[in-house]
Amino acid sequence: MESIGTFLSEHILTYGTFAALGIVAAFVCALLLCFRLRQNWVRQIPLMLLSLIGLLIGAKLFGMISYESYLRAVGAEITLEILFDNSGIVFYGGLLGYFGMMALLFWKLLKKKRLAWDIVAVSTPLFHAVARIGCYFGHEIVDGELVWHPCCYGIRLDNAFCRLFWDSRLPTQLIESAFNFSLFGLLLGLILSDRKEERRGNLIGLYLAAYAAFRFVIEFFRGDEVRGGYFGLAFSQIVSLCILFGVALYWILHHKGVIKRAPLDPEDPEVDKYDLFRKPEAIRPAQEAVPPEENE
Repeated sequence: MESIGTFLSEHILTYGTFAALGIVAAFVCALLLCFRLRQNWVRQIPLMLLSLIGLLIGAKLFGMISYESYLRAVGAEITLEILFDNSGIVFYGGLLGYFGMMALLFWKLLKKKRLAWDIVAVSTPLFHAVARIGCYFGHEIVDGELVWHPCCYGIRLDNAFCRLFWDSRLPTQLIESAFNFSLFGLLLGLILSDRKEERRGNLIGLYLAAYAAFRFVIEFFRGDEVRGGYFGLAFSQIVSLCILFGVALYWILHHKGVIKRAPLDPEDPEVDKYDLFRKPEAIRPAQEAVPPEENE
């Protein structure tokens, strides 16, 4: 049993595995929503896939920035090689890189932009919920050795609940996963129940505000000092505040008429062409040709 547990923790129950599963789940969800809401999936899904490049770049870049703040705080040596080799990845960097690249691609190559962003808003927390389960099966460096065990990060609390987990740590990864599943369910219900075109495109702001507020609070309980931070706040808390400020500023300026929203989504004639679930049209029997009357 111990060898099986070691194999699971080292080779299967890892963040990378669950992140891959989360990506598959998110894209299946996005594809089904495209079919349900008459979005051109032949355009949207490839653009979302291409935006994963921005996700990888942003996640690593934010990992290096946050790790630099940690090294600076402990007075350690800082070089570009050290930052690149030893820093991990940060979800916020991946999220902003993913959204930023999609914004450029959607702007140029997609007709129904509002609906596209709603679909992205619904599928993103599904990915995050699955990936965070992988975070629970993490690892850390102990006396220079790589040690695998569940719940790598979280504050140690001496109570009956936390004693159920490794080293009596509060499993913040599982709490965050549960929150993202709940947020996914809420956004999914909203996108399926509200079909008014003028309200399309609102879910992305709702998602960003809800997650940023939650992340700011849960960060107090993570105990993830290696991510660093500034002004007594964790790096992710600072990003959360920036996102909340940005969303609030956008809605205030929009309400005052300073910022005008994108026009309503136009019709996309290519939707029916690529609808895999469209019922085939009834084939009418060919009418028999009537010979022309002979001239007298």
